[in-house]
Amino acid sequence: MVKRDSGFNPATKDWEFFEFDVSSEGTGIRGRGFADVVNRFGGNCFACHLQARPEWDMICEQGHSCDPIPLTQTMLKALQKTDPRCEPIELSTEEAAALKALMGSTGG
Repeated sequence: MVKRDSGFNPATKDWEFFEFDVSSEGTGIRGRGFADVVNRFGGNCFACHLQARPEWDMICEQGHSCDPIPLTQTMLKALQKTDPRCEPIELSTEEAAALKALMGSTGG
């Protein structure tokens, strides 16, 4: 998500949401806006971020009142290490298992 100038979209508190296609050739925008932008688990990004308490300006983190996404810290590390735009970094056994579980749960 990107914070835009005041007045961009009052409904989203001026945030614009993006969905990306990532490959070794680079990154492309698959979707943008707020109504149709969804995460890899099928959830609408805006609907989740809207749950953040007002003092967090739609930023979701633990304790901000947003629904958690089903990613463990190990899954996040594995995703970062396997970003197709970067040189590969060897995964630990635990990270490889977490990535396998994640890919099985998202059809990815």
